[in-house]
Amino acid sequence: MFQQTIQDLLRVAEAFPHRETLLERLRSVLLEIEPFECGEILAETERGFLHFVAAPGLGDHGPKLLAALGEEKTLRLDTAEGLKERGLATSTPLASLLILRLEAPGATRAAVALGHSRNWSFAAAPLSRLRSVCGLALRLLLPGSVAARTPEEARLGAEVTRLKTLVSTLDDELVALRAERVARLRSDKPQ
Repeated sequence: MFQQTIQDLLRVAEAFPHRETLLERLRSVLLEIEPFECGEILAETERGFLHFVAAPGLGDHGPKLLAALGEEKTLRLDTAEGLKERGLATSTPLASLLILRLEAPGATRAAVALGHSRNWSFAAAPLSRLRSVCGLALRLLLPGSVAARTPEEARLGAEVTRLKTLVSTLDDELVALRAERVARLRSDKPQ
């Protein structure tokens, strides 16, 4: 489990410094660790409340979710009734909610919130692994950590995307040519 956590952390860190890429990678890694339908990282900072959406669906409930966590390290609500009792019902049909406290420089309070429409969805969730990955993501996402893209970086990013598409197209052509060659060789054989 420790080795897998290290691999998860490295995969998320590779997406730095671009915020959108980092959030996409975080979502991908989290889905491999624990299935969820909506999730975001929430943080109170000197500049105000920030939320980084990995998967939409929690709406504007971020401050409520952070407040519901209170001083606890973990809050897991396993049924829709539990969510309603805490005043955390959302417009999406959530039945399970997991909120884990995170810590990072620049955040006075922070947490990751994951939701699912199935009851008891997070009963066996690997909390330390989730907390580690989301904690790293929060540190990378806080203002000052993620540098804005320069025009040159944006141009280079577009060029890399274009080249990847070209490579993919060439790979497809190569597969087609090989298939034609095999078919031709088979048809040329005497029977």
